[in-house]
Amino acid sequence: MSGDLKDPGKSLPRGTFTAVGVSIVVYLLSAVVFAAALPADVMMSDYGAMKKVAFIDFLVTAGVIAATLSSAMASFLGAPRILQSLAGDRTFPFLAVFAKGSGPTGNPRRGVLLAACIAYATIGFGHLNLIAPVVSMFFLISYGLLNYATYYEARSASPSFRPRFRYFNKWFSLAGALVCLGTMLAVDLYAGIVAIAVLFAIFQYLKRTAGPSRWADSRRSYHLQLTREHLLAAADEPEHPRYWRPQILAFSDHTERRAQLLRFSSWIEGGSGITTAVRILEGEGLKMRKLKEEAQAQLQRDIIQDGAHAFPLVVAVPNLQIGIQTVVQAYGVGSLKANTIILNWLGQVSKKILNLNSQEFGTNLRWAHFYGCNIVILDAKTDKWASLEETDDNARQIDVWWWDDATSRLMLLIAYLMTRHEKWSEAKIRLLAADCSKKADQSVESLKAMLEEVRIEAEPEIVQDVSADTIAEYSSDSSVVFLPFRIKNNQVVDPFGDSMEKTLFLLPVVAMVMAAEDIDLDAEPEEGKAAEMAQASDALEDAGKKAQAAEKEAEKAIKTAERAKEKAENMAADSAGVNEEIKAKAEKKVRDAEKQANKMSRKAAKATAKEEIAALEAEAAGVLTEESKPEKSKEK
Repeated sequence: MSGDLKDPGKSLPRGTFTAVGVSIVVYLLSAVVFAAALPADVMMSDYGAMKKVAFIDFLVTAGVIAATLSSAMASFLGAPRILQSLAGDRTFPFLAVFAKGSGPTGNPRRGVLLAACIAYATIGFGHLNLIAPVVSMFFLISYGLLNYATYYEARSASPSFRPRFRYFNKWFSLAGALVCLGTMLAVDLYAGIVAIAVLFAIFQYLKRTAGPSRWADSRRSYHLQLTREHLLAAADEPEHPRYWRPQILAFSDHTERRAQLLRFSSWIEGGSGITTAVRILEGEGLKMRKLKEEAQAQLQRDIIQDGAHAFPLVVAVPNLQIGIQTVVQAYGVGSLKANTIILNWLGQVSKKILNLNSQEFGTNLRWAHFYGCNIVILDAKTDKWASLEETDDNARQIDVWWWDDATSRLMLLIAYLMTRHEKWSEAKIRLLAADCSKKADQSVESLKAMLEEVRIEAEPEIVQDVSADTIAEYSSDSSVVFLPFRIKNNQVVDPFGDSMEKTLFLLPVVAMVMAAEDIDLDAEPEEGKAAEMAQASDALEDAGKKAQAAEKEAEKAIKTAERAKEKAENMAADSAGVNEEIKAKAEKKVRDAEKQANKMSRKAAKATAKEEIAALEAEAAGVLTEESKPEKSKEK
């Protein structure tokens, strides 16, 4: 058995290739010899046809018996060991009785008895030709899965996958898996389909019943490799408003309120973003390492307990402000950067900022906003959150207070993303536009046209004389209210510059939002960074063509001037045969040609300078690399 070999890494390939090679030679020679000695119809109908032409017919019978016993003994010894290992892994709980071994080597005696019962039952069935295709199917499935497992492991580029077989190639493994699948369907289509169905059923059973993985498989390595490839591919593509999705940092150090925060984050992700739960520990010294490990473990437990799709992140810093600035700037990899932070209105990341009027709270938010993060502050008091949870999914309403600015567009997009969550798929969005004198052309019709243009279903409504009381009057019965806020004198204030407490008192769950970027809700594919790159590339190409044309004109003018000068010099040398009037005309022609040549040279120089400027702009736009710069720019 392979597990008993001294050096399986060398013995298995050598033994396998030798056995397969000898078998292929024997089979091919047998086919040639017997095809030359017997007609095809006899060989197909008479299983004992070989005995008719054999020199010693008894050896044919002996060979069949030997081959049968060899295969039977291999299966009889291998199958119980596989069953014992499977039972020992507790993959199938009902097989646990076969995990126990006998003797010092742990022989699978119970598995052998089961295999013997199956063998006797098969023989007693008496129709081996019906069973043989099924057995062949599962042998082929085993071979195919082994091939695919090696391909999958190699495809994951795991550093721990170091096969000793020097001729290993992952594409050969994949080809082997596909050949096994094709052979299954070619041997017996119906048996192959049944075998694949059984395999799929076993997989689904294990997927639903198996507990935590008992061994390291290749899935994590494979996902990490895909993540690497996709991040590199995304980095090669220019950013575009159409690709925007929320990458959220959720700050909280309170277990109960963190659950609400992560739930809300999952809603506004809309199935397209990523949430990272952040906890900041303030302090210095060696003790912080242990505290950080404990906080990381606790945060991970909270995420699992809440069933949230989020990643844990604990940062130990000397003070809160440094921590926020560090996390906001350093989070992410490649083009995957945080663009939104979300936190609770109460119970924030530090006891220092529990005071709603704390200037430190506003300062920290201002820094996050300065580094390009949108800010969402969730006000979800216990009673209001419980009321929201009890509301039927089809009775929920989302209010978005619209001021027609960057924050308004962000709130509308987040509200739409919420409706992509299964809990909010039936919710209605109401767009409440504040009637502002600056927006004289604002009307329900214009809002409907805007919503139609950005393809978001919402019910627009114009609200006159908007104030904190008006907001409470309109939105007190809604499920969630999106409301803009501002930071004034490092304090959070409502859209009217007043304290936020008065505005929040009569409202349900509120998400206060301040945008750090203006998101184009109806961005066309040809807009954005891609358009800038295309324009820079076109400008560079046009400038290059103009520079080349100007250089050609300059060269032509210089040659014309040289020919005119040469002709004038020849006339001067032969002054006896040329009158003075002709000489004067020739000299004037030389001066005109030189003047034109200088003019064309200056024009060419200007065109070249414009080409270099276009090259610099194209490089700044990400179009040019050092290798693709114009030669003159490289020389400079």
